[in-house]
Amino acid sequence: MLGYLLYEIFIKPTVEIGKNVLEKIRDMAEDGLYGEDKIKAEIVKLQMMLETGEITKEQYNKEEDILMKRLEEGARRRQSKEM
Repeated sequence: MLGYLLYEIFIKPTVEIGKNVLEKIRDMAEDGLYGEDKIKAEIVKLQMMLETGEITKEQYNKEEDILMKRLEEGARRRQSKEM
């Protein structure tokens, strides 16, 4: 009985706080990697780099492909969270 009370008072709240913190960190990391606005801004930056000659068309296509895959993955992740 005492062990149960100690768990409920001290350990359970700590575990819940830790769980919430880890979920927030995960969400922030996913947003940084799969955030739609961030990816679109990176695509615009790539377009500007292509137009100014900083990168070649091949480099642009390669990077754009990676970003588009991240954009699609982000959309899939958002859909699965809504379900």
